[in-house]
Amino acid sequence: MWQGKRNVIVWPCFISLILILSSCTQEPDPVANKEPTVHMLPVSGVTNKELPIYYTTIGSVISDNRIQITSRIAAYINGIPVREGQQISKGDVLVSLDSSDIDGAIQQEAAAVNKSRSALKDAQIDLERYEALFKEKSVPENALRKVRLQRDISQETLHAAQAALETAKSQLQYILIKSPVDGVVVERQKRTGDLATPGFPIISIEAEKALLFKSFVPESQIQKLVQNDKVTVAIDALGKILDGHISRIVPSGDSVTRSYEIKISLNDTADLLPGMFGRVQFQVGTETSPVIARTAVVERGGLRGVFVVDAEQQAHFRWLRFGREWPDRLQVQAGVSSGEYIVTHSGALLHDGDFVKTGNRNE
Repeated sequence: MWQGKRNVIVWPCFISLILILSSCTQEPDPVANKEPTVHMLPVSGVTNKELPIYYTTIGSVISDNRIQITSRIAAYINGIPVREGQQISKGDVLVSLDSSDIDGAIQQEAAAVNKSRSALKDAQIDLERYEALFKEKSVPENALRKVRLQRDISQETLHAAQAALETAKSQLQYILIKSPVDGVVVERQKRTGDLATPGFPIISIEAEKALLFKSFVPESQIQKLVQNDKVTVAIDALGKILDGHISRIVPSGDSVTRSYEIKISLNDTADLLPGMFGRVQFQVGTETSPVIARTAVVERGGLRGVFVVDAEQQAHFRWLRFGREWPDRLQVQAGVSSGEYIVTHSGALLHDGDFVKTGNRNE
């Protein structure tokens, strides 16, 4: 009976002791008891800015002047002294052809000229004799006319033979095929010993001074582009960003990819080589969005935001979603609106709920 009463008395005392010890060891929350602080900080108004909208595609550097070297005559190839990738200058010999057939033709036409010249000489002598006899009325006028006609035919035959000889000699200029431009050899379609024929390429070269950047744009964006629009092209291999403009828009799209070919002229083609990879950025429109200074952004809890100052000059931290970023400013996609005021240089001492005093507000 007494033992039961003792247990009833001990348990309430034990529980009270635990509560007292717990209250003694609990530390006060400094944030909860912290009074708002007043700071002197610069404040700026958020404004909307008109920002360009860009569309980026990939592409390659190409030569706008790719030349396929062919022969004007049919002849065997004696030699091709250039190789793929070799830099060449205007006037360099690219192909040498066998001249045996041309040399034979020249000799044949030269013999024809000599024969025609001898025939003309004989016809001229005959004409002079007949003219003398005609004056003496020893031959009829009809005979004189025939001799004069024969002299004229011999003269025309000589002219034709001389023209054929000049044509045969002119073929010698096609024995050595020279480069019409400065450039680089990109392909050899023939080898030494092959037969070169008119219309079939022997080698292909690309002119270095006519480099373009080629890319493809989908049909959803093609109507937003205009010839001569300015663009920027980033060349990965060079680590450079080049300025340029749209020089050509091919109006016929690919029926499979639904894309259109765009060619871009670059302001600087130094160190560029055909085939280099790059990215081109087209401006396809504009958008209006808030833009804030980078110095206004602070990080809290791993997320970035700003301190917004209300009408009572009290600061409230607000997380933001950012879009494009520049070295000194950022585009805000959500979290703050035009007309609100933010702290542009908050520092580490500013906390949510503090007051901000400033001499003026920068719009």
